[in-house]
Amino acid sequence: MRPAYRLFICLLVCAVIFAASPVLPAQAQGGNRTYVVQPGDTLFSIAARFGVSLSELATINGFYDIHRLFVGQVLVLPASTIVPRPVVPVRPVVPPILAQPVFPPDTTATTGTTFTAYTVRRGDTLAKIAARFGATVAAIMSANRISNPNVIFVGQRLRVPRTRTTTVPTPRTSVPRGRAYVVQPGDTLSLIAARFRRNVYDIARANGILNMNRIFVGQVLAIP
Repeated sequence: MRPAYRLFICLLVCAVIFAASPVLPAQAQGGNRTYVVQPGDTLFSIAARFGVSLSELATINGFYDIHRLFVGQVLVLPASTIVPRPVVPVRPVVPPILAQPVFPPDTTATTGTTFTAYTVRRGDTLAKIAARFGATVAAIMSANRISNPNVIFVGQRLRVPRTRTTTVPTPRTSVPRGRAYVVQPGDTLSLIAARFRRNVYDIARANGILNMNRIFVGQVLAIP
């Protein structure tokens, strides 16, 4: 076989393979993307699919008749064309709001925590143990360094925290009988006595003051 004839056969085979190969979208020069026309496509549907204007798509591809489109035709898409991915909304995790204890007014609350030893029995769960002792699952996990609340075993020794709150009435400052006066910044016992036209020693005696130079702002004095 002559070399020229062999070259012709090779070129013919390459042309057939190239024509039979599917044309895939590829990255074009200048940052543009390409699209291969599929059966049923129109220039309108392609423009809508990629979010571009019909005139821009026709101009960039040199169309004179927007209705003349054939399957396998490679179209150049504008560089700014981006097919957005669907955005999956992420719900924010809202931490549970714990109810704060309400104490009567004019009381002082004192909280103390004690620990009770408990041995896990068959059928126990942390939730059952917490309900039995009036504790919380989180408190038991923290006290025993448990990372998984579902993993406890029979015979395991647990320290169950028990928190108790004691409320006591807030002691009130007793105001002596008679006219009361609250010491202000810059006050002295002598100035207060002069203001009320009283004897400084009488005011000191009525309030149990041994050192007349030691009074403080906010102190309630009885004016006899």
